[in-house]
Amino acid sequence: MMHRITDSQIDFILEDLSARGLTMKSLQEDILDHVCCIIERELKEQDGFERLYSETIEGFYKKSLSEIQEETILLLTFKNYYTMKKVMIATGAATAFLLVAGSFLKLFQMPGAGILLTLGVISMSFLFLPLLLVLKLKEARAVRDKLILTTGVLIGILYCLSTIFKVQQWPGASVMFLSTLILLFFVFIPAYFFTGIRRPETRVNTIVSTIILVAATTMQFTMFSLKAFRAQMHGNTRAEAPIEMPKPR
Repeated sequence: MMHRITDSQIDFILEDLSARGLTMKSLQEDILDHVCCIIERELKEQDGFERLYSETIEGFYKKSLSEIQEETILLLTFKNYYTMKKVMIATGAATAFLLVAGSFLKLFQMPGAGILLTLGVISMSFLFLPLLLVLKLKEARAVRDKLILTTGVLIGILYCLSTIFKVQQWPGASVMFLSTLILLFFVFIPAYFFTGIRRPETRVNTIVSTIILVAATTMQFTMFSLKAFRAQMHGNTRAEAPIEMPKPR
């Protein structure tokens, strides 16, 4: 014989769902229906309602019941989340192919290198990185983490654009490249380091990543300075070339 859930027991379930972090009314009603069906089917006179309810509700989550609401909000907010993820992966693969192919063509001075590199940078800057940012922003919870992610992606876009500007020898390349390095070294790296170092679970990864970022940025600074120094010395050499004196007979 199937037992019916009383109104007081329904109120008890709803209060417990709210206490466990389930605040969406529609989601509460769905979970309530499932729980009531299971309890009415399994409940016997000798069984305690609260004990059976506790065993039933624990089967709906791994750590906390609020996980269901978080996943539901994520799916409702991004109905095309998985489609965006697939597009991001496909765009990243296409971008990598364009950049690798363009680099090889440029290395061997073959035609088409500039077009492939330009398309690769455009794809990286305006397709792959923005999609990556959108998806990662939804995974990040703290406002500080979202700001760091946004700053990092914007600097990455600026770096890609400055690189193609330098390759194509377009005006403003040096200013853009130097601005990117300054933002990376004095803005992003300190913010990333002091945010990650505070959390025990990310402390080691933050230190290692910061060392790599500092080393890479410093080498980029050195390369930039060397190129500017060589160009300046080359111009001075031409301007101040010594006049050869005629040799005595």
